[in-house]
Amino acid sequence: MIRKGSSVLLALVLEVFVFWVCVIRAVQALSSQGNCPLDFTVLSNFPYLVQQARLPVTEAQCLLLLNALEMVRSEYLRQTNFFLIPENTVADCSLALNSELQSLGAIDSNIETLCGFNFSQIALGQDDCQGIQQVSDLPRLAHPGNLSSLNQSCEGVLANRNGETVLCGSCIRAVGVLTFDLQLAGNGSRFGCLNYSSMYAAGVVNSAGPLDQYTAHCLFYILDNQSSHRSLTILYVMVGVVAVVVVTVGISLFFYFQRRKRRRKEQKAFIKHTTDLLEGSINSTGGLVLFTMDDIKAATHNFSREAIIGTGGFGNVYKGMLQSGLEIAVKRFKNCSQAGDAEFLHEVEMISSVRHRNLVVLKGYCVASGGVVEGHQRIIVFDFMRNGSLKDYIFNPKKPSLDWPTRQNIALGMAQGIVYLHYGVQPAIIHRDIKASNILLDENFNAHVADFGLARFTPEGQTHISTRAAGTFGYVSPEYAMYGQLTEKSDVYSFGVVLLELISARKAVDSTRTFSLITDWAWALVKAGDWAQIVDERMENRGSGEDIERFILLALLCAHPQVACRPTMSGALKILEENQPMPSIPDRPLPLTSEREKIESAVGLRKELFSEGGFQSYRSGPSEGNLVR
Repeated sequence: MIRKGSSVLLALVLEVFVFWVCVIRAVQALSSQGNCPLDFTVLSNFPYLVQQARLPVTEAQCLLLLNALEMVRSEYLRQTNFFLIPENTVADCSLALNSELQSLGAIDSNIETLCGFNFSQIALGQDDCQGIQQVSDLPRLAHPGNLSSLNQSCEGVLANRNGETVLCGSCIRAVGVLTFDLQLAGNGSRFGCLNYSSMYAAGVVNSAGPLDQYTAHCLFYILDNQSSHRSLTILYVMVGVVAVVVVTVGISLFFYFQRRKRRRKEQKAFIKHTTDLLEGSINSTGGLVLFTMDDIKAATHNFSREAIIGTGGFGNVYKGMLQSGLEIAVKRFKNCSQAGDAEFLHEVEMISSVRHRNLVVLKGYCVASGGVVEGHQRIIVFDFMRNGSLKDYIFNPKKPSLDWPTRQNIALGMAQGIVYLHYGVQPAIIHRDIKASNILLDENFNAHVADFGLARFTPEGQTHISTRAAGTFGYVSPEYAMYGQLTEKSDVYSFGVVLLELISARKAVDSTRTFSLITDWAWALVKAGDWAQIVDERMENRGSGEDIERFILLALLCAHPQVACRPTMSGALKILEENQPMPSIPDRPLPLTSEREKIESAVGLRKELFSEGGFQSYRSGPSEGNLVR
């Protein structure tokens, strides 16, 4: 009996002891939990996690424990809509996690020391991903379509009963896209954005919640015993892929911002360089307006093709309208390299240095740089001429024909503009490119000389300039074309050609017949006494025939191939304005395209120009045989 009573007493004591041990451990657990809002006791529901927690801590175990922490935070997000915990609970949460790991049998439970994690990183007010604090912060940072795609992909079951994550592939892809959105948004920290995307998908979107074994398996890689080895391999691969993506995105962003910074620096340097070039011209002509590129784009409908009114080697000319309602012409230079500096600066200097009613007026300029797509931009802005160029009217049969008084007015305006260039400014300006397309007509058909891209200042005291020939074939004087000798009378020659075009509506060079020049054609008709054939048959209101004849003779005199025979531009203007008598016109040399009979007649030969022993074709007679031998 005694022995039996003793054994009962001993059993009772043991039961009481075990009870108090359990109570003490429970109290310790509760005290360690404290004010921490994260429930770490759920970790015991995942056998594989318990198994791994008991192993020595390695890099793989650290990664798994941090994923487990994200799963617990995701559950907290599910309940509160906050990604971060209150700051005053940081210490309690650290103790609670260590205590739970100890209860699971972990050898080393201090995750902060072993894995380099600090609970203060997840406290409210910290910036772990673009300043996100709660769920309502996501829509302002993420693309609506990507957020909607994640909501659809991660809503249902994310793995099958075997634990295979094949079904969660679309959810993981959507998480990656959302992460990319968050990393690109704003200028805040980006390092925790992947965790935020996973927590949102598991804690807010997924219907089963983060503590569901399939959701935990898919989004936090917390495995079960059956698929641990194979799934752990998948975990490493996926973590590696994510790491590569994050590094790649980081490097790409670095180079993107560096390239953008360098491009902005180049753009500012280009604008400053061009502005410095124009400084002298701007200071000397205070009326120039500095237009912005937005002004120019709005005026030309972003350089619409329908707005193009002229083209050339320099680029295009566009019609535009400013917000004030003023119509403008916009000349956009296509060569904005260092080689184009001189061309742009030269034309601005030329136009800004002259002011005359028969010259095109420069209103302003624009210098901008639009990066790779638009490149550097140099633009000058003129008054718009409503009736286009003289070329448009005299050579376009769809345009109404100009009557004689209008043509007289155009000829006078053209001559007055050139006279101003030669004598009204110092140093004198030689235009070098007088032609029908560079004579613009306003709404009253007044002539305005345009396009000073080839114009040259004449050095004081010099009668001519030796330079490389430039201009348009048919308008360029012979001495300039052949020898590069440029004088004021080079413009006089071009004026004579344009005057003949204005009267006859025939182009300077006729390539449809025998490739003849308009000057040779008109001179032959004048010598034959048939000058009336030169006049445009569409011309109305011809008035006095003597006036037309005088204009034709003046045009031929101005376009004479010999420089000494041409009048000065002021002399030609006096003949036009004051009806002064025409001087005699010296005979012209035979044109280069003359037929053989005319050449023989001119030199007084009756039969052959060449002797019998002179030139013979290599295809005829004995010469062919001699050539072969």
